[in-house]
Amino acid sequence: MRHYDLVFFHPPSLFDFRKRPWFPGPIARTVQQFTPVFIMFPIGLISMADLLDKRGYHVKIVNIGEKMLDDSSFSVEDYVKGVDSDVFCIDLHWAVHSQGAIEIARLCKYFHPNSEILLGGLTATRFDKEILSKYPFVDAIVKGEGEDSLAELMDSKDFSKVPNLTYRKKDGIVRSNNYDKPVENLDQYSFARIDLVEPTTRVLTIDAGFEKLKAWALPICRGCTLNCATCGGSAYSYENLMKREKPAFRNPKKIVEDFQLLDEQGINSIFLFQDARIGGEEYCLNIIKELHKEKWSKIEHVTMELFYPVSNSFLKQLRRFRPADDIGLTISPESGDEKVREAQGRRYSHESLVKTAASSLNQNISIAIFFMLGLGSETHQTLEQTWRVWEELIGLNRCNKESLVAVDFGPMLILDPGSLAFDSPWKHGYNLLFKNFEDHYNGMSLPSWKQWINYETVNLTKLDLIELTFKSSEKIIQLKQKYGYSSSSDASSEMFKISLDRIILKDIDQIFVLEDQEQRERRLKELSVITRDPLLSYSYVLTHE
Repeated sequence: MRHYDLVFFHPPSLFDFRKRPWFPGPIARTVQQFTPVFIMFPIGLISMADLLDKRGYHVKIVNIGEKMLDDSSFSVEDYVKGVDSDVFCIDLHWAVHSQGAIEIARLCKYFHPNSEILLGGLTATRFDKEILSKYPFVDAIVKGEGEDSLAELMDSKDFSKVPNLTYRKKDGIVRSNNYDKPVENLDQYSFARIDLVEPTTRVLTIDAGFEKLKAWALPICRGCTLNCATCGGSAYSYENLMKREKPAFRNPKKIVEDFQLLDEQGINSIFLFQDARIGGEEYCLNIIKELHKEKWSKIEHVTMELFYPVSNSFLKQLRRFRPADDIGLTISPESGDEKVREAQGRRYSHESLVKTAASSLNQNISIAIFFMLGLGSETHQTLEQTWRVWEELIGLNRCNKESLVAVDFGPMLILDPGSLAFDSPWKHGYNLLFKNFEDHYNGMSLPSWKQWINYETVNLTKLDLIELTFKSSEKIIQLKQKYGYSSSSDASSEMFKISLDRIILKDIDQIFVLEDQEQRERRLKELSVITRDPLLSYSYVLTHE
């Protein structure tokens, strides 16, 4: 058995999803690539592992969720028991991993009582003291950015000397060390060391029509200049949780180095997330031009994220200095209603959004436009406006032989802990249903996606949010069929899934009224069996219509 100095574990959203009845509903459609288990891990695990590896420590990243999906016989307990490491770090970045992260940490301490068990990430940072006071098997929380903190921990083995660390002393008292100044030079890190990860088959693979691509995402910077109300990675959240007052931008040549490393590892599609224009248009163009100089053996596709609409002149530059043979853009206006969008923190007009989509078409550049449901200022009327915008954008493809404008949406469900809206909910039009970490742990332990929703809005109850999710799912299916994105049989199949999900939610509500725990569990298991069997599902829907 090889000894490791430090092992990172990425947990599934629900630790025992293979054993428990589990009903992710429409969430499964929204996160098809990464599944409702949310197997994509935070990119910061790569930079932390890379730094420790360069310093001579034996380190690896294990995607527990992907292992569980890949092999039905895979035993998490046996695997964790068989890993020998001085330190185990479990990411608790997104709140959806609240239950999974805690249960993996519990296993690590059970099998390795003498090892240090750490959590880290935005959610762990937001609830650091609560987690340590309620879960004794967690030894410490790495607050904010973790590269230097983990390096110091491995060098000194002394919690009291580690910056950005909240930990439990031997007498049980929880102590929180001071923050260190955030790193301004990110060029010492690589974000392309996927050789340090196991496994990677699912997390790297995306379906693109009839083609399967090996895809990876690279950051432009660390930090943000925007203050989107619900985002845990906003300027507010970075300053509050990480003490980062302004973004640190990567050197374009360092981004090229990561591209080169990924090209050598067989990656053929790269997503550059964060809008490089927040570093200035010249900085953004420098990245594009540096990438344009290179000849890739594997990389065929590059997608760039936009935070706001783009000028036609910029698109022409992008077309001229294309970083790969195929280039694409993605933008998230969140809402089709300008007032809702402005309240969210996306301050641009409907006309500029449509113009960006149309200009992308003219330059033969694909653009994916993503909307989010359940925002603080949203109403039934503003959502209908969003639907009209969907049709207008999809309809642009009629003027082009290729369907280069793609439109999709996702329900928010979980308001990011540490975001502006979470910390000041009423100011931004929200009412929190989960106010602390234990609420999130308990909520994420429940079987239905309805039970994971951690907020309501001033205009919409939880039931409203659920119904709007169903109606929006139906609307996008109808539009995609109308404009030739899907066949009538595919559309019928998707509509059937929505009908099934609606009925399941009603049955789950009735099941949870039962006082007998054994009867409740039996009914949930029966329902789970039905959802996994196409014939039983069909009969189930017919008998409930």
